[in-house]
Amino acid sequence: MLIGLVAAAAAVLAPVAPALAAPAAPAAVSAPAVTIGDCENPNPADTPADGYAPPTRCELGIARAEAVCLAAAPALSYAVEPVGTSNTTLTITWHNPGGGDLVQSGLPLSGQVYWPGTVVVDGVVTDWPGWTQLPDGSWSQHDAYDYTRPQVEVTFEVNPSATTVVSYPPESAVCANPPQALVAGVVTTSEVLAAPDLAASSDVAAAPEDVRAASAVLAVTGANSTPLLVAAGLMLLAGGALAAIPVRRRHRAG
Repeated sequence: MLIGLVAAAAAVLAPVAPALAAPAAPAAVSAPAVTIGDCENPNPADTPADGYAPPTRCELGIARAEAVCLAAAPALSYAVEPVGTSNTTLTITWHNPGGGDLVQSGLPLSGQVYWPGTVVVDGVVTDWPGWTQLPDGSWSQHDAYDYTRPQVEVTFEVNPSATTVVSYPPESAVCANPPQALVAGVVTTSEVLAAPDLAASSDVAAAPEDVRAASAVLAVTGANSTPLLVAAGLMLLAGGALAAIPVRRRHRAG
């Protein structure tokens, strides 16, 4: 019994060993969203087990972005080439420095879109960017789409995106503006036909030599005609004098 008491006392007096915490279970690590550059991974099922995809290039190339005329309507002809994404729809944003941007979405990767502010009804253009129709039917410059000409910044977005600057059709283009005859304050000369290039026309018959010579004289503008008149007068006087000599001789002989 004594031995039991000693053993119990020893157990009470012995230092208490600290309890060791169980190893913490590794925290659950959520796999990061797999991206390729700025694009979503088009094939999530191909993601490696560690949640990381190998680096892959992702970009959007602009193959074409230029103004064209679709009959009398200004339009943007475009084509983009995405890399690293399976998206097949395009969003075009026309940036307005002084107001809200114009966004056109759900477009194919290549095609043509009317320039902002262009209105076409039944195939007929009824409004042009940068123009306002007056009550009398004539047109005056400036409207809400002035920012789209002569140049405008455009962003093409498939995810990723690319931005460029496109130029409105030149003023000489048939689709750039309303017909000049309808522009307010413009006096047109559409009824005056330009003179044909006679030298280049094979349908114009050659004039007789005497007519061409006369034309050559009349065509001299700014020339001093006094010497010609004096010479002509002298020739007339000389001719009169020569004609008078035989008359005088006959008179003396008689």
